[in-house]
Amino acid sequence: MWQRVGVLGVLVWVASISIGGLTHQASALDFSAERVVKSGKSVVTAHVNAKDDRWRFEFTQPQGGASIIIVRMDHGISWLILSKRRQYLEVPISKHHRLVVSEVMEGEISREFVGEETLNGYPTELFEVTVKEDGDTRQYYRWVTKAQRFPLKTVSKQGEWSEEFRRVIFTEQSPFLFELPRRLDPANPPATLQPTSNEGQELKEGRQ
Repeated sequence: MWQRVGVLGVLVWVASISIGGLTHQASALDFSAERVVKSGKSVVTAHVNAKDDRWRFEFTQPQGGASIIIVRMDHGISWLILSKRRQYLEVPISKHHRLVVSEVMEGEISREFVGEETLNGYPTELFEVTVKEDGDTRQYYRWVTKAQRFPLKTVSKQGEWSEEFRRVIFTEQSPFLFELPRRLDPANPPATLQPTSNEGQELKEGRQ
């Protein structure tokens, strides 16, 4: 039987790892990296492979039962892979499933150059970025690689949220990484599943 908490836990995590207003699609860039996202006391680490509009997340610790998420913008779907069960769940792509690696943040109204710094082995430019999100103004520090213009690290000025890419390698990724393994069986949750009040609160807090 499908575990209610497992499915919703994954969906809440997917929502919480993005900054609420970011909807720019990722640049056409192949790379692999370790991605660390901190939101309050939550820390989620995943190995990421990216190829144009295809993304693969492999979690250090399974999130809500899912060890892998594969996003296929070309097919308009995401696959949540439950390795222990040898099953997968197919879900529609929302903005929360998108890996955003654009230099410019959505809603950005200004940026101020702070200085230069070598971060995770890459020469970067550090900016203080101001964005407009849901009527509010927020500030972020953003480290962008000089060569690829890749946002290596982004931190909210209040320090409550951050995203960092470590051990980044810019190289062509195999298309087979973004295919659904044939050995998996489909798993579909009941249509009546609804988030609990706690999960709804986590989703809200993840977007702040």
